[in-house]
Amino acid sequence: MSGETIDGGANAEQQLLARALGALIAVRRFDSPINQARAIHGATLALSLYADDMAAADAARVKGLRNDSIQNALSADPKAVAEADRDWLIMAMRRILGKAGAVALAEDRLH
Repeated sequence: MSGETIDGGANAEQQLLARALGALIAVRRFDSPINQARAIHGATLALSLYADDMAAADAARVKGLRNDSIQNALSADPKAVAEADRDWLIMAMRRILGKAGAVALAEDRLH
């Protein structure tokens, strides 16, 4: 990860993760499957920056969700994202931002 900073000192990776978290939280359960897939894909791309620091099972889950989200977005008959997957991604993103001391970044994006 780089040490480059934007928006008042938070590093770029944390900003990207915070924005992806905000987008994922903003997508409602009954939004179109395409909108859900876009939010999931953005979240998994942002999380992939932290994959080296994640448990192997978590990194594999992120990769699987990223693959599923792109296939879903390209599908002629997209399926809704499983609520458990969405909740897991939100939890994982919050945990990483919390460890970085940047939870406020994600919360600010929601307001």
